[in-house]
Amino acid sequence: MRQATMVGQCSKDDATCSRKAPLAPLAIGSRFYPEVSTEITGTTTPNLRLESAEPGVIAVEQGALVAKAAGTSAVLISTDDGSVVDFVHVWAAPVTEITLARRDGERITGALGLAVGEDITLVPSLFNGAQKLAGAPDTTWSLSGEGVVTVLRDGSSDRRRLRARAPGRTTVTVALGDAKASIDVEVVP
Repeated sequence: MRQATMVGQCSKDDATCSRKAPLAPLAIGSRFYPEVSTEITGTTTPNLRLESAEPGVIAVEQGALVAKAAGTSAVLISTDDGSVVDFVHVWAAPVTEITLARRDGERITGALGLAVGEDITLVPSLFNGAQKLAGAPDTTWSLSGEGVVTVLRDGSSDRRRLRARAPGRTTVTVALGDAKASIDVEVVP
């Protein structure tokens, strides 16, 4: 129907934002926070709401699309009275691989070296085979040892800031379901 658009909530300078638009299937276990707008000739924008045709695959929870299971669902963009203005199909797929990148989008392929007091922001990228998946996952972060680095949340469900605390070595692991990625970190004085 092409009367509405759905884009993600990202700052313009965030190269690794996983919420820009659902241009790929959503990773199971992730969320997509859409901003919906309409362009209906001859009218102002009505109040809009989202509804999933298949909530077991893509659910709508507090304004976010949540990938629950592999498959596809139509997401209806409706007015308060239930009139459908437009719809999009959204796919969901399982995560088979995780990679880590810096906040600027550069993929990390080896060990990290940090100086005490230094910070680096890490962002997981989720894949199903060769296809990069969309969405902001609620990942689990862990360390092989305590005291070398601290993993800090920055308000995002997916990315984390590492702060180098003391000289030494540790391994940082990020996981979502059965998929995980690890990087070795060495902190120097």
